[in-house]
Amino acid sequence: MKLLNLIFFSVFLCFSTVIQAKQCNQGKVTSVVGSATVERNGQIISLEADASVCTGDIYVTDAVSVAQLKLRDGSVVTVGKDSEFKIIEYKIYKNKPNVALFELVKGAFRIVTGYMVKKPHRYEVKTVVATIGVRGTDFWGGFGLTENGFDVLMLSGKGVYVTNNNAETVELDADGLGTTVIDGAAPSLPKKWGEPKVAKAVATITP
Repeated sequence: MKLLNLIFFSVFLCFSTVIQAKQCNQGKVTSVVGSATVERNGQIISLEADASVCTGDIYVTDAVSVAQLKLRDGSVVTVGKDSEFKIIEYKIYKNKPNVALFELVKGAFRIVTGYMVKKPHRYEVKTVVATIGVRGTDFWGGFGLTENGFDVLMLSGKGVYVTNNNAETVELDADGLGTTVIDGAAPSLPKKWGEPKVAKAVATITP
């Protein structure tokens, strides 16, 4: 009986190790400017370049720090200053739609999507007030530009849709268009941002 229990435990441990390895094969941290951490399996670890990216990771930066991740499909994720960004789910499939789900808890981010959006996909960033979905693009989202609001800017690409918690949606379908979501209100109509506002957005993800 003890031998059977030992065999079972060994098989379970091996299986768990394989699953964990797959979850931590989602990409690499390409750069860290300043001081940042990652919360992984309940542990807070100092973030360094070349660290693995794992499903469930929560990346946290301070007021002067920026971290950049490169995921398996070539997506480049920049976690801005004073931000908290989570990898909820990231899966590339052969015969069904790819899935990339992220969450911005606070701060700002920028994502340049990779090849996974070239086939059917669900590629989204969730926040407390809205969800951003993309078709393949370079886009920015963040808190702090508008008082009590969350802003989204499409820098370039095929399109971004922004849906609030009441399922009201706007689409950004041209370079430079942005929208603002305030809790309880519909996303603002898409509008081309002026250079000062774009510069403020870019500054949040620039070291």
